[in-house]
Amino acid sequence: MKGPRQVEVVDVQARQVTVRWEPFGYNVTRCHSFNLTVQYRERVAGGAGEQEQQQTREELCLGTLSATPQHTIHNLTPFTNLSLRLLLRNPEGSKESAEIHVQTEEDVPGAVPLDSIQATACEEKIVLEWKEPVQTYGVITQYEISYKAVSSFDLALDLSNQSGRVVKHGNETSHVFLGLYPGSTYSFTLRASTLRGYGPPAITQATTRISAPSMPAYDQEMSINQTDSTVTILLKPAKSRGAPISLYQVVVEEERPRRARRAAEILRCYPLPVHFLNASQLGSRYYFSAQFPASQLQSPLSFVVGDNKTYSSFWNAPLLPHKSYSIYYQAVSTANGETKIDCVRVATKAAILLTQLTTPYLRVAPAAGDNQLTGAATHKPDAVEPEKQTDHTVKIAGVIAGILLFVIIFLGVVLLIKKRSPGVTQAPPAPGSAPGGSSAASPVSMHANAACSVAHSKIKALNNV
Repeated sequence: MKGPRQVEVVDVQARQVTVRWEPFGYNVTRCHSFNLTVQYRERVAGGAGEQEQQQTREELCLGTLSATPQHTIHNLTPFTNLSLRLLLRNPEGSKESAEIHVQTEEDVPGAVPLDSIQATACEEKIVLEWKEPVQTYGVITQYEISYKAVSSFDLALDLSNQSGRVVKHGNETSHVFLGLYPGSTYSFTLRASTLRGYGPPAITQATTRISAPSMPAYDQEMSINQTDSTVTILLKPAKSRGAPISLYQVVVEEERPRRARRAAEILRCYPLPVHFLNASQLGSRYYFSAQFPASQLQSPLSFVVGDNKTYSSFWNAPLLPHKSYSIYYQAVSTANGETKIDCVRVATKAAILLTQLTTPYLRVAPAAGDNQLTGAATHKPDAVEPEKQTDHTVKIAGVIAGILLFVIIFLGVVLLIKKRSPGVTQAPPAPGSAPGGSSAASPVSMHANAACSVAHSKIKALNNV
């Protein structure tokens, strides 16, 4: 008995292979019962170092009596090395054909693993990284990424132009998307491709971080009007960037000589709110004089810093004439657990000498037709700053101590003179003296009484201050 002869592969596809052989002779088909099977072993095609997967299977061949007998092996793995042979069995024994080697065709790849996609979001860009499909079914030639903005925290943004398509080479597994909108959610559709086409998509989403609001431009740091204790400024609406503006704040910072500002110093904003009454205790150089929701500032409005009113629990205390200040205006945006702030210095106020003080707490009335923010409450205008009150007390105590020391030294000198001088005979009463034998006060007593009167007058005058 001879084995199958002229075995050849006549059709190769991605998932099936057809094999054909020479028809068997009469001695096989008529004399004995027989069966023909095909044995094949798959080895996943891959480069050097890749783990090879081998499987041996056997199928019964039908239609062996046909004039052109052939058999098709189904459910093969695409892009796989296949080794096959035919095996003829009858009562006399078994014979096998020579082994044939063939590789199945490529097919579209599987999907990119969703858990391998990593998105790193910034304010205006997203870095997308991924891994190739587990089932490549061929050589990955390229990746296609389609993206589109689907929503934004800032409802005023127009997202119609935020879409596109990017194609990457098969050896690239990352891409940086630039020019995106802050605070916006983007949908990414990623597909891998072989020579046979694109595989199924993997879809993921990522959201860019919000940006700080864009503050309006101020040509120069100059107020509308100033008095000894107030500064009138113009507040302009800011522009949102990825999230709606939630708050506007006015910040007053004291300019102290110990730290001079440099021209190139980067302007920092004020994320921590500090009340005027807590600024001295916290050692803070700044305090919030006002805070109000964005809904109150839809158009430019004038605002008086130091008008002695309260805005959202922040006391807009009168400015101290003898101090220098910088006035800052900042906008706050909050969304998705993030808070971003931008600020700009809108005015400065220089210290005024005591001889220049004229109207320390004069309120500036807005002109007719001007828009102005109004406060909810009023504080006492004569409130004394804690630092100033402490300095005043120290000065009073020093003056009192000096006067008492002078009196003690003077009395000591008088007593020393009296002890060293000889006994004095009492002189007869001067003409015109008062009856009753009372003598006139001695010069020493008169000087002592005069000194005490002067000291008392100075103490009383300082207390009145």
